[in-house]
Amino acid sequence: MSVNVKILNLDSISNKLSLLIIVAVLPALVILLYSGIEQRRQSIENTKREVMLLTHTMAETQNETTRATEQILSTLSRLPAIQEMDPRASSAILHSLIEQNTTYNNMALVDLNGDVLASGRPFSGTNLADRKHVREALEQKKFAVGEYIISRVGVKVPVFAFAYPVLSKEGLLKGVLTAVIRLDSFSSFHDFSNLPEKSFVALTDHKGIRLSYYPAQEGTNPIGKPIKSMNWEMASKTQEPGIFINRGSDGLRRIFAFEQVRLNNGGTPYVYVWAGIPETHILRPANAILVRNMLFMILVTIISLFLARMVGKRTIIAPAQRLVALTRRFAQGDFNSRSESTDKSGELGELTKAFHDMADTLKESQRTLRESESRYRKIYETISDCLFIADFEGNIMDANPAACQTYGYSLAEFKNLHAMALISPDSHHVFDDYLKNLKKTGVFSGETTDIRKDGSTISTEVRGSVVDYKGKKCLIALIRDVTLRKKAEKEQENLIKKLQKSFEEIKTLKGIIPICMHCKEIRDDQGYWNKIEKYITEHSEAQFSHGICDKCLKKHYPEMDIK
Repeated sequence: MSVNVKILNLDSISNKLSLLIIVAVLPALVILLYSGIEQRRQSIENTKREVMLLTHTMAETQNETTRATEQILSTLSRLPAIQEMDPRASSAILHSLIEQNTTYNNMALVDLNGDVLASGRPFSGTNLADRKHVREALEQKKFAVGEYIISRVGVKVPVFAFAYPVLSKEGLLKGVLTAVIRLDSFSSFHDFSNLPEKSFVALTDHKGIRLSYYPAQEGTNPIGKPIKSMNWEMASKTQEPGIFINRGSDGLRRIFAFEQVRLNNGGTPYVYVWAGIPETHILRPANAILVRNMLFMILVTIISLFLARMVGKRTIIAPAQRLVALTRRFAQGDFNSRSESTDKSGELGELTKAFHDMADTLKESQRTLRESESRYRKIYETISDCLFIADFEGNIMDANPAACQTYGYSLAEFKNLHAMALISPDSHHVFDDYLKNLKKTGVFSGETTDIRKDGSTISTEVRGSVVDYKGKKCLIALIRDVTLRKKAEKEQENLIKKLQKSFEEIKTLKGIIPICMHCKEIRDDQGYWNKIEKYITEHSEAQFSHGICDKCLKKHYPEMDIK
């Protein structure tokens, strides 16, 4: 299956106008987006402050409950019945107290062994020695706070316990008073009527065991079970109140705040107060405002795009289309075409005038170009030297008639040849030299021995440079056949060599030669007289062959009759 994807054609003026409007609107969109993000951040910061304030208020309430319990147990420990460890009287007092104060599930008096002596509710043979609050009160002789437990006296329900030592006037430890609060009563200590939807408040003991959770969610957040380990780890590792964003046991992402509750500054926390507000509840108003503003801006952008297309079509696109049609007529060579009146002001009017001026210039340039092309073609076709045009790889692209005549190839045959096919193997290196010189100076020149189609060779002189040919950078080479000149130079060189050799063989006689006027002997440089033939033989390459002239023959041999 193939998928065709349409891409916006940015060559269109209308699309460019649309893009321009979108680009103009983008800063506003960015500002809106930034404002929305900033509003979201501000909402989160405000919520963090509110949730921290909520946990702090709950921590203060829990401290007040603890202090009130300590005060009640402290007062009870001084009563005579309690001091005397009287089971019956003490049970009556404790029963009366829990009937009046329903916050407490029970109160009990425990001896030093942890056995219950008196209780506000019925009991039998109960021992509390293993309870944290009883154990610490006995060991430390001061008020102690316990942890999550299931009560053993009366009805077995989840409770949170406190203990206070019973001391004699002398400070001797007699026993321990305990008080336990039902866990479901913790929610009654606070007003959660304004709590956002899916928000919660909770208490955990010093081990992270859930003491209360409002509103109740037994399915995901049951009382008496540990809270999510990751959240507990974040709270238990710090000594200060904190805040973070994470998912709760129910999987909902919230802003969590927690605060430790201690009996005294620097002490170990005995309970942790928690509050959580869903992140979506915080971001929903900011998101709604952001979406509303973005939709409004998109609507404005769409209206702007529509108006831009309508107005732009009449004021920009239609005149531009007329100019496009005009340029197409110019491209077809109709430089006499004109657009509508150029009296319109503004950029389009100026552009139309510029197009008309361009047409006049192109018309004149076309005429000049045709004249130049005609002159060039005449030179190209009538020049006696060979002209070649080739690409930088050496492939021949054009040749003049002189080249066809000189090398014996037709123009079609040349276009299928490489320049190296015309150069003798002995001169192949010259082509590489041409390219090197071309890169350095932009021109090249040299002499080569070329091969014609019939296999014969010619001597050539080459000059060339770079030209634009059909929109491409190419090489143009002017080649002259200098075979006859080279032959004449060779013959001249041979003749000169022969003459030089002849001159070297000739010895000349120079100056005045002293000769006897009677015997014709010649005097040499040493003053001796020598016969003429001896002197000439020694001073030249000439050799004598003796004979007799007619005159001397008659004089010296008159008897011989020789005609």
